[in-house]
Amino acid sequence: MRPIVRPKSVVSLILVSILSTFVPLAKAELTIHTSVDKNGDTQMLVNNEAQKQLPPPQLGITPPTLHDDLVLATGKLDKSLTLYNYSTKPKKIKLSMIDLDSSGHPITSSETTLKNWTLINPTTFSIAGSGYQTVRLSIRPPNDFVKQKYKAMLLIEQQIDNPLKYDADAKGVTVELGSRYGLPINVTVK
Repeated sequence: MRPIVRPKSVVSLILVSILSTFVPLAKAELTIHTSVDKNGDTQMLVNNEAQKQLPPPQLGITPPTLHDDLVLATGKLDKSLTLYNYSTKPKKIKLSMIDLDSSGHPITSSETTLKNWTLINPTTFSIAGSGYQTVRLSIRPPNDFVKQKYKAMLLIEQQIDNPLKYDADAKGVTVELGSRYGLPINVTVK
C-alpha cells in the first residue's frame, strides 16, 4: 500500500479509458481507503495486492477479425459474429463503428467509407452470465463505390451502470472498469 496525500477538500479519482486498436483493455480492481493524517490532510491508500495477475477473459469474440471481399455485383456483404460472456454476471454491451485509413488511424466517416453503408444489428444489448449474443453486420455500398481496400473497426464497449461501490464503513471504494475491444474489419471491394 502506498499513501497519496491530497489537501482535505480535494479528493478526486479520475478514470481514463484509452482505446487500444487491437488489444482489449484489462479489467482491474483497486481498493482505495481514505483517512485523515495528523496534519488534517486526506490520505488515500491504494491496495491492489489482490490483483497479482491479469484477470481471466471476460468477453469472447468470434471471429476475432473480419477479412472479406465484397463484390459490387452482388450488392452486399453479410457477416455475423458472436460475443460470449465468460463471467457469471450479465454484461451490457454497446457497439459502434469507426472508419480507418490504410495505416489504421481513425478518419472521419463519409459517403466514401464503410461506416455509412454498414448496418449493425443489434447495437446495444445485454448478455446473460455465461451466455452469448449473435450480431449481424451488413455492408451495402452503392454500385459506384470505389473498388479498393477499406478498413474499419467495430468498437465493443462494456457499459457499467454503477462503477463505484463503497465499503460499509465508507472508507473504501471498489471501482469496476468496463472493457473496450476493437474488432478489425478489412473489406476489399471488387
